[in-house]
Order: sequence, then C-alpha cells, then structure tokens
Amino acid sequence: MVTPLAVGGALALYAAVWLVARTIRREVPAGARRTYWLLCGTWGPLVFFANYLLFRAGAMSFLPWLNNFLHTMIWIGLVLPWLYLGVRGEPLPLQCVLFATFSLIVKVGEQKLFGTWEHDNLFGIPGNTAYVLGWSLADGSYPLVSRLGLRLLGQRVTGLEA
Repeated sequence: MVTPLAVGGALALYAAVWLVARTIRREVPAGARRTYWLLCGTWGPLVFFANYLLFRAGAMSFLPWLNNFLHTMIWIGLVLPWLYLGVRGEPLPLQCVLFATFSLIVKVGEQKLFGTWEHDNLFGIPGNTAYVLGWSLADGSYPLVSRLGLRLLGQRVTGLEA
C-alpha cells in the first residue's frame, strides 16, 4: 500500500543507494552531463510505460502509479545513470553484477514498503523469489544496453560518452 511512510522509506532507500554510487563518482563530469541527462530522460519514462505494459501482458505484478513513478523516475531515471557513469570503466561483468545487486536490494525494499513485486512466477518459473531475482538480473543488463545505445546515438549526437 502506498502511504507517506512507504514513500519516505523508498526515497530513503534510493538515497542510500545513491550515496553508495556517489562514493564511486562524486559528481557527473562536465563532459558527461549530456550523457547523464539523456540516460535519465530515456530510461525513466521508457521503463515507466514498459512496467505497465508488462503488467497488462501478465508478466509483471501491478506497480501502483506512485510506486511506479518513484521506481522509474528516481531510481532508474536518476540513480542508475549516476551509477553507470561511475562504473563504466570497470569490467562489464562486474558492472552487470553491481546493477543486478542494487536492483535486488531496491526491489526487496519496495516489496517490504509497498507490498509490490508480489507476482508468483517469472515467465512460468514458479515462485516470487524467481520473479524478484529474475527481474533484478534483467536490470543487470542496464550497463550493456546503455553502452550499446550510447554508441549508436553517439554516431549522430555529439557529446555523448559510452
């Protein structure tokens, strides 16, 4: 259930993960700001609508609108691009593990706070654990998908850093 306490808890959780990401990268370098804002403006809205469409298709549980907005626009839209810029020089498998791990922490936190992420299977694999873990592992692809997208866009848009 979306309550002021749950919203505050989610914001505190996102802030805690951002603080960890900030220890890796204290600020977005001037040359990467265009990249940061492109990632923010692309991932957040894209995942917001994808979550709803996946719910309609039966692949995800429903995320209440405010929970979905917080999850996609703050967590995915603002925090994950920051983390991406902080770890993009690391080996890609390490980046993917970091993103999947942080995603799992956030999903479990949101599950406790909002009662969401309660679906009982992941594409036929039974159990809520498979569902939460599976979507967290899928989120681990963020660095790879972002890198590929930035490389493609970088051929047409100046000032982007993959």
